[in-house]
Amino acid sequence: MVEDILKKNNLKVTKQRIDVLKSIIKLEDTATITNIIYNCNIDKSTIYRILNVLVKHNIIIKDVNYNNDDYYMLKNNHKHYIKCVKCNKMKLLDKCPFDSIKVSDYEIINHSLKIEGICKECKERQFG
Repeated sequence: MVEDILKKNNLKVTKQRIDVLKSIIKLEDTATITNIIYNCNIDKSTIYRILNVLVKHNIIIKDVNYNNDDYYMLKNNHKHYIKCVKCNKMKLLDKCPFDSIKVSDYEIINHSLKIEGICKECKERQFG
């Protein structure tokens, strides 16, 4: 499967690229650069180069930076989260608010969205 993704995008199939892609798929919602580096037995600079190539070829998306760590996901596994600014808990949104937006004269190929708020538990602690 991972090899097919690389071939379909005319990229050379290498063990390192396969490992990075498999790591992103395995980590899913926690595919941060830190976790990808920890999960792959590959030089850090090589991982960064591979991620840049995969983003450039629209295979993965580099998502919003939370806690000084970039998140990566497969392009077809696009998700958005809201993060509590008090406890840092993150919640998955049911759908992408941009899925139905059309912009004349543009084909939207990528977007990122950072949503922050205060979760119910923190709000109850704050206001009793």
